[in-house]
Amino acid sequence: MPTELGTGEWTMIWGAGVMLVALFVLWRVSRYDLVGAAWDSAWHVARGKRSTESPTALEEKYRDIAGQASVTGKARRAAGTVIGHFIAKVLSVVATVALLIGLALIGLGWYWL
Repeated sequence: MPTELGTGEWTMIWGAGVMLVALFVLWRVSRYDLVGAAWDSAWHVARGKRSTESPTALEEKYRDIAGQASVTGKARRAAGTVIGHFIAKVLSVVATVALLIGLALIGLGWYWL
């Protein structure tokens, strides 16, 4: 005999889904965040893992900008990096709020059980 899900169970499922989407967004935007890249680079250097074969995250971003053929290309790439950073910050805040909403939905669903 199949068991039907009630309001509490569906609320918890939706809360978990919202949290999964938020975690996915946080994971995807982390590559555009310059603050995260700076922390990652500092940790990379502190562990002694920096080498020419294994550059830090900031060095990779710099090489990407410096690798452009013209000054205009370098400026475009630098502007794109900065714009991406600010968009990543906004999406990080939105995803953090979504995590809290998902957690609240799970708590509310647990309460309704």
